[in-house]
Amino acid sequence: MLKIKKVIQIFIIFTCFSSSFIGCEDSKSSSGAEALLALGLGGSGFLSSCDQRTPESGRGIFVADEIISAPTSTGIGFKDSDCSIDGIRGQGKFNGSLDVYTLDASGIGSSIILRWSGVKVLPTSGIDFIVYENPFFVGVQNNSNSFDNVFMEPLIVEVGNDLTNWCGWNPNYTNSDPNTFVGNPTYWNNFAGITPFTYNQDSNPMTVSEVFDTDIINGGGGGDGFDLADSNFGNSGSGCSGTLKNEIQTNGFTYIKISAAKTILTSLPIDSAHANPDIDGVIAKSVTP
Repeated sequence: MLKIKKVIQIFIIFTCFSSSFIGCEDSKSSSGAEALLALGLGGSGFLSSCDQRTPESGRGIFVADEIISAPTSTGIGFKDSDCSIDGIRGQGKFNGSLDVYTLDASGIGSSIILRWSGVKVLPTSGIDFIVYENPFFVGVQNNSNSFDNVFMEPLIVEVGNDLTNWCGWNPNYTNSDPNTFVGNPTYWNNFAGITPFTYNQDSNPMTVSEVFDTDIINGGGGGDGFDLADSNFGNSGSGCSGTLKNEIQTNGFTYIKISAAKTILTSLPIDSAHANPDIDGVIAKSVTP
């Protein structure tokens, strides 16, 4: 059955290329052709791409490289969870990454749990880790852009040590009309999936300091950074006690759980076009030896 699905994928890809069928274009990228290639090449077996790539290592950038839970991963196309652990490959301010694993909008497939093999992420100065989805700025594609409108698929991030109890950063949507979705990152406090990124380990590796500078407008690598020392850390999360909060802030954490935002905060005005986040990966600044 899997081989039949692959043959069907290939047939669809070549049909789309040959007929320029506009419905095949992927909404998360300005290039429909690239999206089709990612769909066809991102699967398992002879169509695989993500499981042939490896995350960078050895220079102060530590990639979450182990999948603990991705219940609806099929190993095919954007449902290949290997794409969440094979390194970070941003496509700039105006294009979403295609090296991604897509979460479901609801149910068990709306979350993924990752870890750093054999180590814990340690608290350090400033941002401790960065989550990369694949948002991109909407509008004119140069520096005259106002950079206040992002195509985003918001995520909620939690960390823990036992796969049962999680602590988060108290995400809060602050638009004056809480029932209307607005793609301005200013209104999405403590969410991930809202900041585009230019860091690409292959084509734009950047320095470590540039990578951990998430101010993409002023030359940083982008992505959404989280700090364990943040004053609101521990004010959300399933099973987050004062004891767990203190333990994580002192000694770090083992697991990271990343979820489609509306599955946790059901009142968020997230429609179907913004409900299936895509995970490119997660990096940490410091881990245990």
